Amino acid sequence: MAKTANTADARNGTYRVYAANGTQQQLAVDFDAGSYTMTDNLGQAESGAFAEDFTEPGTYVFASSRITTPANTSRFRVTTDAIVGAFPFQVAYSNPAAYAAQPFVAARDFVATAAQLDGTYNRFSVTRSPGSVSDSTILAMRLSGSGTVLEICNDNIVYRIDLCPAASKRTYAVAAGIDSTWVGTNVANPGEVANFRVARIGGQNVYLAGGVNASPAVQFLRIGLPESSSWPTTRGLGASTEGSWGSNLIDAANSVRTATNPDSSYGSLTLPVGGTFSSQPAGIRSLNATGTRRYFVMQNGPLSIVVGSRNPNTQGYIQINLIDTGAAPDARNGRYKVYATNGSRQTLALNLDSKRYEMTDGAGTTDTGSFAEDPAEAGSFVFGSSRITSSTNTARFRLAKDTVVGAFPFAVAQVTPASYGVRPFVASRALMKTQADLDGTYNRLGINVTATAADSTITQFQITNGGTTLYLCNDNTIYRIDNCPAASVRTYSVTAGATVDTWQITNVANPLDNGGFAMARIGDDNVYLSAGSLPSAPTTSVFRIGLPERVTWPATASRGGATNGSWGVVTVGTSSYARTQVLPNGTTASRNATLAPMGSFGPYGMRSASFSGPEFHFATQSGKLFAMVGSRAPATAGTLEIDLID
Repeated sequence: MAKTANTADARNGTYRVYAANGTQQQLAVDFDAGSYTMTDNLGQAESGAFAEDFTEPGTYVFASSRITTPANTSRFRVTTDAIVGAFPFQVAYSNPAAYAAQPFVAARDFVATAAQLDGTYNRFSVTRSPGSVSDSTILAMRLSGSGTVLEICNDNIVYRIDLCPAASKRTYAVAAGIDSTWVGTNVANPGEVANFRVARIGGQNVYLAGGVNASPAVQFLRIGLPESSSWPTTRGLGASTEGSWGSNLIDAANSVRTATNPDSSYGSLTLPVGGTFSSQPAGIRSLNATGTRRYFVMQNGPLSIVVGSRNPNTQGYIQINLIDTGAAPDARNGRYKVYATNGSRQTLALNLDSKRYEMTDGAGTTDTGSFAEDPAEAGSFVFGSSRITSSTNTARFRLAKDTVVGAFPFAVAQVTPASYGVRPFVASRALMKTQADLDGTYNRLGINVTATAADSTITQFQITNGGTTLYLCNDNTIYRIDNCPAASVRTYSVTAGATVDTWQITNVANPLDNGGFAMARIGDDNVYLSAGSLPSAPTTSVFRIGLPERVTWPATASRGGATNGSWGVVTVGTSSYARTQVLPNGTTASRNATLAPMGSFGPYGMRSASFSGPEFHFATQSGKLFAMVGSRAPATAGTLEIDLID
C-alpha cells in the first residue's frame, strides 16, 4: 500500500540491537523525520539524523559526533522488522571511551512460542576482552524437544551436531525468560547459563545472543543461522569489525568483498570459498583456507556472515551482511577523489543507475545535478549544472575501472567573486596506500595558475628506494632523469601525507619546497596526481599529472577536456596528433600537430607537439591516459588537456 501524508512509515519503531562490541542496545528510528536514538546497555543515548546514500539506494547513513574518520561507514539497511548495519559503538573496555563503526543486527519480531525454536543452527561468535583481546568461535547447535533442549558442539573441529564427540557436546535445559528471551541452563553445570533470543528475519529464525560477563571479563556477540545444504549465489551489503562498509558477492567458488574503509580507501578482495566435508555442517564453508588470513562463512535467508578463524590474523573479525535480492547496482557507483586542473581536490559521487551526481569541494560546497548519456558519443556522459551558462555544454566524463576522467564547471582558480569554467579533472577511488608501490619513473606535466596569468611545467622525475626518495629534473631543457645535470637534480624525501592515500614530498635542501600528491592505479599503470596551491605562493593554484615513462609510443584514440573549456576526440599516431573539439561557445575546430621524440637525452615517453603558428606543446601517454601541456611561451603557457584512451 502506498504511503500517504497521514500514514507513518511502517519501518518506524524500536529495535533490539545485538552489536559486535558485545552489547545489547536499543535503536529507535523514525524514517519520516530521518532521526534515530541508539541507547546503550548502560542507558546512555546517542541521537542524530540519518539520510539515504544516493550512490547506494536502500543504504542509510548515520550522522553522529562520534564519527571522526575520513569516511563515514556507519550505515544501515532495512528489511521487514530488522535492521542490519554499523554504528559508532564504544570500543569494548576502552577507557576513556573510544568509538568505532562496528556491525550490528537489530530486530523487533522474536519467537515467543517454545516449539518454534526447534531447528539445527550454525553459530558464529566473537568475543572482546580487556587489553584489546578478541577471539572467535564457530560451531553447530540444535534446539529440540519443542524448544526445551539446547545442544552445542564445543570442539576445536567444526562438526555437524549429530557427529559431535560426546565429550564436546554441551546440553542445556531451556526455559522461557522475560521480554522474549530464553534461558538455557547447562545440565552438567547449572552455574553456566545461556540467555538468547530468536528473531524472525525474512521468514527464518535467527539466533541472537550478546552481553557482558563480569568474571572472566568478556563481551560477546553470537549469531546463529539455520543449517541448510543450499548454497545460492548472494549479494549482501553490510559492515565488518575492521570498520568497512560494502558488498559481498558469495558463490560456490569465491567471496568478493568490495568496500569503503573508514580511512576513505576503497578496494575489492576476492577470497576462495572452500567445499564441504562429511563431518562439518553443510551450511558453513571455509574462506581462504590456505591463506594467512582465514575465515568461515555462512549464509541463509536474509543474512550472510563471515567470521575470522581462531588464528592471530583474523580471530575476532565478523562481517554481517543483509542480502539484497534486487538487481545489482552499477558497479561504477560510488565516490571518487577528484584532482582538478583549477588546482582543487574534490569528491565526486556518482549513481549511474539514477544518473545523479554530487561534486563536493574542500570547503563542503556541493554542486548536485543529473547527467545523461551523450547520444553522439557512446561512453560519454554530460553533466547538468546550473553553473553552466554557455551556449554549449562541454562538461562531460568517461569511465574506466575505478576512474573517472572528464571536465566539470569548477570555480575558476584564484578568481573572486567565484565564477565557473569547464576544466579537466581526473578522479580515482584506487589510490595507493603502500609506499613501496610508488616507485617508478614518471613524465610530469603541470600548470601554475594565478588570477591573471598561467604557466606550464614539464619534467621527468623518479621515485625510488621503496617510495622514500623522489629525484626531479629542474632544468629548462627536458631531460630524462638519468641524463639530468647534477646541478639540476632536486632530491625530495617522500613521507606519509595527511590521509592514508596521500604522500608528502619535501626538498631535502629547501624544506619550504614541498607539496602533496596521490598515486592512482589507472588501468595497469601508476598515475601521479597533485592539486593545490604553492606553499610559497598561496595565490598560485597548481595541478600536476605524471604518467609512467615507457619506450613505446602506440597509436591511440582518446576523448577528454582541455583548460580552454573544450571537449574533444583525439587520435595519436607515431608522429601525428589530431583533435576534433567543441568549445563552450559552440565553435567546433580540428587541430593538428606533428609529434617528435625528445632527442637522445629526453624522456622516451614524451613527445613535442608542433602546431601551425606559435603553438608548441608537450605530450605523454600511459595505457589509459593521454595528456598534453602548452610550452612556457605566452601563447600556450598554462594550457592543458587530459583524455581517457578508448
